Formats: sequence, C-alpha cells, structure tokens
Amino acid sequence: RYGGEEFVVLLPENDLQAASILAEKLRRHIEEYNFSHVGQITCSFGVSQYREAEESEAFIRRADEALYLAKNRGRNRVENGEETLEEQR
Repeated sequence: RYGGEEFVVLLPENDLQAASILAEKLRRHIEEYNFSHVGQITCSFGVSQYREAEESEAFIRRADEALYLAKNRGRNRVENGEETLEEQR
C-alpha cells in the first residue's frame, strides 16, 4: 500500500508493455467482479518502467503522474508514465 487507496506493484523482469498488459487485465477483472458489500467498482492504473541508475523517487513519480492522468482522463483506465513524459516534451 502506497497511499490511501493507492498500491504499488513491482514486476521485476517485465518491461513497460508487459506491465501495461497486466495492469489492463487487472483493471478489467476488477471492473467485472461483483464485490459482496459494494457491488462493482472501477480502478485506474499508472504504469512506469525503471531506468538504469534512476532514483526510485523518479520512477514512482512517473507512475503517480500517469495514475493522475488516468483519473483526469475519465478514470477506469491504464496510462503509462513514459507516454506522459513524451507528452510533456
């Protein structure tokens, strides 16, 4: 657990594409699942890939920025921090 309703999932030996695919699968399964006390819910994901010799704060910051982008673009979606970085350039 990273924050109030935020979680971090680390996927060693996986690239950005594999992490994005997994995030989309998780998002879809959560959206389709009927939770006993609340019914159906949705979730948003921000995905980022660690860069060699990078400080962990930068890696997490890109994922966090991508998460907020997903929320701002309508929620219940996956955004990746690398595309977010490209959009800012």
